[in-house]
Amino acid sequence: MTRDRLHLLYQHCADLALDVEWAPLGEHRRGFYRHPRLIVINDRLTRAQATATLAHELGHERFGDTCSTPAAERRAWEYGAALIVTPEEYADAEALVGHHPAALALHLEVTPRLIEAWRRWWWTRGRLVSPRSDVSHS
Repeated sequence: MTRDRLHLLYQHCADLALDVEWAPLGEHRRGFYRHPRLIVINDRLTRAQATATLAHELGHERFGDTCSTPAAERRAWEYGAALIVTPEEYADAEALVGHHPAALALHLEVTPRLIEAWRRWWWTRGRLVSPRSDVSHS
């Protein structure tokens, strides 16, 4: 059983005095950050999608993003991934289910996109700052 990541993200938002609202955003939009204190999540998302989206939008909040660029999106995904998946959790999950992003996402109750972002974060920054640098992935 993994941690309740969505609950932890709600607590984090509360600590930051950020409001989180659920709203009908249609078929394609998962969420957005509205500067300065609001994150809106699509009410049609699964728990894993909502978790990944909230983590991603917290990345936009962290960096003060006011527009969407490829660099800002990548940075927000990587920040969100590092925020909710520890290197130890990733390594344990990979030992249990292998290295396929979908299997890891299912086990960690996030999305494959967040797993890919975690991997990018790990290779660019995470392994340089983590006490556990033996995490492997393909």
